[in-house]
Amino acid sequence: MMLTKHLGALALLISTSILAGGAHADDVIRVGGSSNYGPVLPVTAAQELKLFDKVGVKVQFTGFPGGAAGMEALAANEADIINFFPPGLALAKRRGVKATIVGAGSLTPHGWAVVVKKDSPLKDAKDLAGKKIGVSASGSTTDFFALWAGNEAGGAVNRIPVGGPGLLPNLLSGNVDAIIAYPPLSYKVLLAGTGRSLVDFGQAMPANVPDVWVASDAMIEKNPDGVQKVLVALYSAVAYMQGHPDWTIKLIEKHFGLSPEIAKQEYENTIKGLSVDGAIKGEWVEESLKLAKLAGMSDVPPANELFTDRFVPIKVVEP
Repeated sequence: MMLTKHLGALALLISTSILAGGAHADDVIRVGGSSNYGPVLPVTAAQELKLFDKVGVKVQFTGFPGGAAGMEALAANEADIINFFPPGLALAKRRGVKATIVGAGSLTPHGWAVVVKKDSPLKDAKDLAGKKIGVSASGSTTDFFALWAGNEAGGAVNRIPVGGPGLLPNLLSGNVDAIIAYPPLSYKVLLAGTGRSLVDFGQAMPANVPDVWVASDAMIEKNPDGVQKVLVALYSAVAYMQGHPDWTIKLIEKHFGLSPEIAKQEYENTIKGLSVDGAIKGEWVEESLKLAKLAGMSDVPPANELFTDRFVPIKVVEP
């Protein structure tokens, strides 16, 4: 099925939301992202380390159930900077949303996997053709990755939006045949033995920046210094996290409610794979946009129209 049919609700929300406008206090920058997603954890770390205070910027964080919801908030002028995915941004820009990638997060999708129940009859990627795959939301990274998995399977798959918190329950209840699991959910399921990995995206995919930081063009234009300061704090938090494993693992345990074993997996596979300077390359974005083309988007914007290197690479600061 064409992507536009899957994303009708999102497209409508974006199309109407760009008219919402509305001013907000310039001294507070509203940052958003999936609160249960590892690459967004640097926001919490920056708050704990008081890095936003150090660089001189006030930040208000809002957690969303998925990247698509964050994009809707940015389109509605309810967020200024969000964590998202290039193909989703391409769709939003096609609908009139003015936003630009300002920094890379993860370069490859470490910790992402197609997960099935431990006793599932599915044995490899080819078995996914015609099956129901749970995704967090239409237009989310999970949605595009499900599409990629279907392409690898050689046949269409039925992508079922169940919400981030609904992925595991719907898998275990049998409502879907597989789910697209992101970190740390993937580590939790696999280490618990309730599921097994059918496709390891971190091994199967080339560098395709599965998460990036996206700012509204209005924020970039009116407050570029604020954007820069937010990015300095975020990437400085990443550098600190990577250099202080014990502190970071405890933060992961506390924030996600994970066991020490799973928290260590999140640190080793996700946090250590995050960019520390935000530098981004056109070929990475182009690779990511291949997913949008798989979805039937024939008018995908060129990669160089989706990002700017105006703010990166970042020179990190100590807390």
